Amino acid sequence: MKYLKIHNDGEIDIRLVALMGGTTKANDKYKIGQFGSGLKYTLAYLFRNNIAFRIFSGKKEIKIHTEEEVIRGETFEIICINGQRTSITTRMGEDWSAWMIIRELWCNALDEGGAQREVTNNISCAQGTTIFYIQLSPAISEVLDNWSNYFIEGKEPMFDSKDYKIYRGGEAIRLYKNGVLIYENKEIPSLFSYDISNAEINELREFKGAVAREITQALSRSNKTVASHYLNHLRDYHYEAQMDYEWYLSKWSEEWREAIGDNRLIYKKALEDIKAKGIPIAESDYIVVPKAAYKNLTKHFSDVGGFSAGKNHGFIESHDTDMEDKVNEAIGTLEECGYKMHPSVSYVYGFFEDTRVLAKADLSQKKVFISLALLQKSSFELMTTLVEENEHIITGLSDHTREFQQHFIDLYTNSMLKQHALV
Repeated sequence: MKYLKIHNDGEIDIRLVALMGGTTKANDKYKIGQFGSGLKYTLAYLFRNNIAFRIFSGKKEIKIHTEEEVIRGETFEIICINGQRTSITTRMGEDWSAWMIIRELWCNALDEGGAQREVTNNISCAQGTTIFYIQLSPAISEVLDNWSNYFIEGKEPMFDSKDYKIYRGGEAIRLYKNGVLIYENKEIPSLFSYDISNAEINELREFKGAVAREITQALSRSNKTVASHYLNHLRDYHYEAQMDYEWYLSKWSEEWREAIGDNRLIYKKALEDIKAKGIPIAESDYIVVPKAAYKNLTKHFSDVGGFSAGKNHGFIESHDTDMEDKVNEAIGTLEECGYKMHPSVSYVYGFFEDTRVLAKADLSQKKVFISLALLQKSSFELMTTLVEENEHIITGLSDHTREFQQHFIDLYTNSMLKQHALV
């Protein structure tokens, strides 16, 4: 008969097997076996599924069998250890699967040290060790065949910190705790897999927290390697492209800024809108990211957005000589009429994310951002737009304020009075 052999240093204390809640790890949130139930569920599963097994503590084999007892008309199989009845029945852990019982044995071996596993036909034991032999049933074989999905071993993380490790992902969302699977969703691919060293788990060793929260926290703290892989390989179908970053995240590590470099970020819909309008854009200068990530990254790194965020109402530069000529002509006309532009003002041409916005003044930089949509407007409308933005820069007053409205009323009134030589 073929067995899966799991070996670790140290001899198991049989009292912990028979004692409900028997664990020395209850207060260690960084370990999987916090509940003292794993070995009990393992024994129950093996008996329930008629899988042969043997356990050796040092050179002594632990003898385990079941006895039937009828209680109120129901038959219970009670597990006995070394001839002594326990309170464990084969009904324990009925939701557990083969991989879960392998997880318990393997995690215990890792915790104790000297963990080894192999498939063997030979039964042996050794002083100072604990060895489990489990019959290689189809269900156990399936776990071994897909070991890398259940356990992270021998893989180099792309990012490694006290609380999080990040690995390359695959066809499913997978969260691990100290290398052991605690959450899996095969419905959606994930760019990365995540190890959360202090993750909260229930007695089934299943993740109890919010998946998006842990992933956003891990990503935001990560390094340039992870950031670069994210920026270059994230696609719309990945879970990371569909998360709500805003809810859980406020700060990104500076290594994300380094990964972005001289490029600018933009999101897919904005890029499509720009191209649909026939506005020339050097796509190689931009990195396309999910809109949620774009909003959060540009909120933290104000200089990385393809759209200048916030104060410029989402603006992307796209210089146009025809627009520049039209603006210069309008300024010339205004100056002929005696209107003076602020001497330090400069003009930037491009496309506003909000297509209703035709121009916007940046008071701190003394810049006026001009929408290319003004090419289709009349010279009069362009001149009124230039005057409005110029007055913002001269006065330092913003739109929608009573002071700015009063300023224009005063400007208009003074203009009329001057025209009739009354001032």
